[in-house]
Amino acid sequence: MYGDKNGACAVIGALHGVLDSKPKINLVFAVGAAENAIGSRAYKPSDIIKSKKGLTVNIGNTDAEGRLVLADTITYVQQEFKPTELIDLATLTGACMIALGLETAGLFSNDDDLAGKLLKSGKNVYEPLWRMPIMPEHHEAIKHPNADLDNIPKCRPYGGACCAAAFLERFIEKGTKWAHLDIAGPALKNSAKAPMIAMGNGFGTQILLDYIWSKCD
Repeated sequence: MYGDKNGACAVIGALHGVLDSKPKINLVFAVGAAENAIGSRAYKPSDIIKSKKGLTVNIGNTDAEGRLVLADTITYVQQEFKPTELIDLATLTGACMIALGLETAGLFSNDDDLAGKLLKSGKNVYEPLWRMPIMPEHHEAIKHPNADLDNIPKCRPYGGACCAAAFLERFIEKGTKWAHLDIAGPALKNSAKAPMIAMGNGFGTQILLDYIWSKCD
C-alpha cells in the first residue's frame, strides 16, 4: 500500500515544485485517493459498478482497484477543468515491470508530440521512459459481455500494461491529449542505483517539472 501511492506522491512533489518556481502556465494537479481496506461496502468479484463517466465496469479482479480510482479522477478533472493535455502517473501494473524492468517506466499516449516531449524530459532528468503501444487487441481484451469494460483483461497475463492503459484511454474525452506513465518498475525498485534511491524515490516528479518548464520557454 505504501509503494502503490508513488504516482500520487510524484504528482504532489511536482505540485510543490510548481508552487516554488511559479511557471506562467495554467495547471491543475489532482490525486485520486481511497482507503484500501476491507469494509462492508467493498465490492466483490463479478460485481458491476458504474464509473463517474457512466461506463459500467465488471470487477474481474478486486486487486485492480487503482485503475478504477484513477479513471474517476481522470473523468473529474476533464469535467471540471477541460484540460487540453492530461498526464497521469501510477504504479499501475506488475506487467510493466516484467516488460521493462526496474529502471524504465512505460509511456502510453494518444499524441505523438506529447509523447516525444515527455521522452525528452525523461532523458533530461535521468528518469527513463519507453513508449508502449495501445493496440485494438488491447481494447478488445477489456470488453465484457455484461458491462462496458472489465477491470482485468481476458488475455491475462499477456499485455497487462497495455490493456490497463487501454482501460484508462476509454475515459479520455475526444480532443484531449493524454499520456499515461506506468512507473511501477522504477518507483518500486528495492535497491538503489545512482541517481535513484530505492523505493519512495519520487520517480516522475522531475519529468513533470522538466516538461512544464519546457512549455514556458
